[in-house]
Amino acid sequence: MRVEFNANGIHLPEIGLWLDPKETRDAAWLSHGHAGHASAPHCTIFGTQETLNLYRIRRSEQENLPHDLRPVEFGQPFEFGKARLTAYPAGHILGAAQLLVEYGGERLLYTGDIKLREPLCGLVTEVVPCDHLIVESTFGLPIYHFLSAAEARDRIIDFAQTCIAEEIMPVFLAYPLGPAQEVVHALCAEGIPTAVHGSITRFFPEYERSGYAFPGWMPYESSAAKGRAIVVASGTRNYLEASGKQARVAYVSGWACLDNARTRAGAEELIPYSDHADFEELMELVERSEAREIDVIHGYTEPFARILQLRGRVARAPSAAAYRDEAEG
Repeated sequence: MRVEFNANGIHLPEIGLWLDPKETRDAAWLSHGHAGHASAPHCTIFGTQETLNLYRIRRSEQENLPHDLRPVEFGQPFEFGKARLTAYPAGHILGAAQLLVEYGGERLLYTGDIKLREPLCGLVTEVVPCDHLIVESTFGLPIYHFLSAAEARDRIIDFAQTCIAEEIMPVFLAYPLGPAQEVVHALCAEGIPTAVHGSITRFFPEYERSGYAFPGWMPYESSAAKGRAIVVASGTRNYLEASGKQARVAYVSGWACLDNARTRAGAEELIPYSDHADFEELMELVERSEAREIDVIHGYTEPFARILQLRGRVARAPSAAAYRDEAEG
């Protein structure tokens, strides 16, 4: 099956389908609801119901919302032209899905953003055997090793409780869609009073429809932050609105593995938990997929492809320059 890689996305010309394109196309598969993957107004869009709902939220203040949104169910094949398509859980964020494309006797799997470890909120990834694997490598170096969901939950709760006991305000920085909801879910489930920034709460209704509760949360206001954990989006400095209050900051991200993470995030506590796979997970995914050829996209594409080559794999980093995007989470 012919695959074309470029800065706009991945194109399967023989069946007329684009995978996570950044510009308007006739037919597109959206792997999940992050802005870099689900923003353009394509003519026809396939994705899980959760992904399409998150897409609607992102497009709510924009024009040209497509009328042809086609929700797909996990594990339920559907026909697209002469191809057979099936979605499988990817574990990245709510609704994230891999896409298996069966065409011309070949099984091509596009993972989108993916993780193998069980997430705090979401479904566990199903590893799908394939001939040709297209996999992300956002954290495709051996320096990246992440906490399990249980370990991350314990670290989050311990940090919040310790700070509150010392009358210090615990502030959590996390990506606003995916990791942030997981942090709030962990805090609220433990009964810790939690105030949350609006960039995070706007996605709560979709998580709640999927069965994830956030009991007792309140909108973040600096005047009412005392005795509460605060959750705000990473990359912002909103927690500084709480000036005059003693605060301690925790950074929840895969990037927390880096030596300079404290300086970059302005955080004292680093919690290396991510909505992406770490290096060991990526290697396990490749091994279990049994793929004969692997294309590596996003992040450390060339180093990860080279590592796979040294281990006897047919691996490439196609159009590497087109995939040097800053990753979520």
